[in-house]
Amino acid sequence: MKRAGFTMIELIFVIVILGILSAVALPKFIGVSDQAKAGKCKAFIGTLNRTTLPAMWSELILNGTNVTGADFNATDLAAQIDFPADCNMTATQIAGVIAGTGTLTPTYGNSNYAVELNVSASVNESPILSFRKTN
Repeated sequence: MKRAGFTMIELIFVIVILGILSAVALPKFIGVSDQAKAGKCKAFIGTLNRTTLPAMWSELILNGTNVTGADFNATDLAAQIDFPADCNMTATQIAGVIAGTGTLTPTYGNSNYAVELNVSASVNESPILSFRKTN
């Protein structure tokens, strides 16, 4: 008589192998969503550096106002762009960093980041923001 199916030993071996594979792979995937959020925000800061900030900088210079400081306001910044909801930053915070009156330190999971004014704005160059991991 021929029996179809798996024996108990075969099933236990398969379960043990799957357990070992998951124990090895699972730690690699923990924190991936936090890394993705940080990557999204880094890309967002890069987009600001290439698009909105130079446009606002040139507009301020054409109008004869300060490149940084009170003239670089959050209302103009917020009107030009959509801030990603999961980046934990607002137009007011970004404008504060550019004006030199505020700091921005978003946290994703167990990692802290800083958004800083990398180059001081002048007539010759647009303000540039950097996004770096602090711990």
